[in-house]
Amino acid sequence: MRVNILKNSIVCAVMLMMTGIGTVSAHTGKLFKVSKINISRGEKQLLIHFDVDAHHIKPGIDREVVFTPVIRAIGSADSLELPTITVAGRNSYYAHLRNKDLMPGEKLVRAGSDERVEFREVVRFQQWMQRCRVVMREETQTCCDPIEQQDNTPVAELNFIIDPFYPEFRYVNIVGDSLVVMSAEGRAFVTFVVDRTELKPNYMNNPKEIGKIIASIDKVKNDPDATITSVSIKGFASPEGTYKHNIELAMGRTATLKEYVRKHYDFDSSIMHTDFEPEDWQGLIEWLDTCRLEHRDEILAIARSNMDPDAKDLSIKRTYPEEYAHILKTVYPWLRHSDYKITYSIRTFADIEELKRVFRTTPERLRPVDFSRIAATYSPDSPEYEATYMKAVEIYPYNNEANLNAANIMMKRNNLVEAARYVSRSGDSTEAIYTRGVLAARNGDFERAQMYMTTAAEQGLDVAISQLELLKKHRARPTVKYLIQPTEK
Repeated sequence: MRVNILKNSIVCAVMLMMTGIGTVSAHTGKLFKVSKINISRGEKQLLIHFDVDAHHIKPGIDREVVFTPVIRAIGSADSLELPTITVAGRNSYYAHLRNKDLMPGEKLVRAGSDERVEFREVVRFQQWMQRCRVVMREETQTCCDPIEQQDNTPVAELNFIIDPFYPEFRYVNIVGDSLVVMSAEGRAFVTFVVDRTELKPNYMNNPKEIGKIIASIDKVKNDPDATITSVSIKGFASPEGTYKHNIELAMGRTATLKEYVRKHYDFDSSIMHTDFEPEDWQGLIEWLDTCRLEHRDEILAIARSNMDPDAKDLSIKRTYPEEYAHILKTVYPWLRHSDYKITYSIRTFADIEELKRVFRTTPERLRPVDFSRIAATYSPDSPEYEATYMKAVEIYPYNNEANLNAANIMMKRNNLVEAARYVSRSGDSTEAIYTRGVLAARNGDFERAQMYMTTAAEQGLDVAISQLELLKKHRARPTVKYLIQPTEK
């Protein structure tokens, strides 16, 4: 609360009679005028600067006009009063100087003087200040009379709420028309007579195991859309026995199995491919990683070591005989296996209805370009359009164009986190640069959005040129509307 400049009303009355002024009528309000004004927002601050034009204010020698800047929220009761500016008549002015009764930050100017009052205040920006008004409250007072509330002078209206800006999306056609190449893989545990490489199809469990390979090849061979391009077989032996002997067994048994399959289908020899692994130490390591065998860690360390294969097997056998007996009986048989892989290509689908049929059943058989052909039959606003392109990025997760379109769809769904993930894999094409700008705009980062769109516009992208102009206009929207005009001096 402000301190009255003269506390004794009797003394005040005497002064009034001595000066011959008598009672002074209240002014009509709205005396606040500025010669300069600037209100702006920093990162975490609100800056209010203005120069008060006070030479026209003449309240009387014992009176004063008190101006109090107030920030008031729009839509709530929040407000903040700033330090006052007092324009005082002669007696009132000197009384303040003698009493030193002004609070820190408050300004005092003598009425009628040409002194310029520079008001500079920086306040912490609060959420409610997003939309607010700055008004100047005017009050007059004298030693004898109560404070007279006058009109508030509107100074400025502030609106720092960022309106959303939604640039147009730019979908692109997905490229890639090479034949789709697929594969079917499996593992067969074909049993051979000890130390022999001859294949006996009816020996022990061989009918079932060889049948796995045959069934896999038949499934592809009987597929009207598929053409087998390669059949590869890789044989593995267990670490039991010498490494040299196991080389001979793995190589011979793989060659025998290959020949059996080739003759069964009358394949050209160029289709068949073989490889072998004399001892499947990796398979043993994988088993040891998950087992609860005693001394597992020690045996695992030996298996992973750089020792000679024969030395590793012998070390396990001699150091941990009980565990080795268990491994020999239950694990080594599973390390003698034949892994097979059938590679085949899928024919090209020309008819659009056929493409849609494949999309519904086996979309992984479609080429990248096929998804754009399907999408082109739907409206961009339709669920089918979006489903087509989202399936495309599922099948081809590293295709630039597929990721770009998926990013647009995620932005349309307002899932900006997923959109960012897709756009990061969309490459560096002009359209991708523009889409990064669209995402930045949707995140409210207009500066980054303008940077990306400018780059895309300079590269000639039509949508970037038009949306860049709209973005500039959007950013140019004034955040501060001044309701008082500076006076000319």
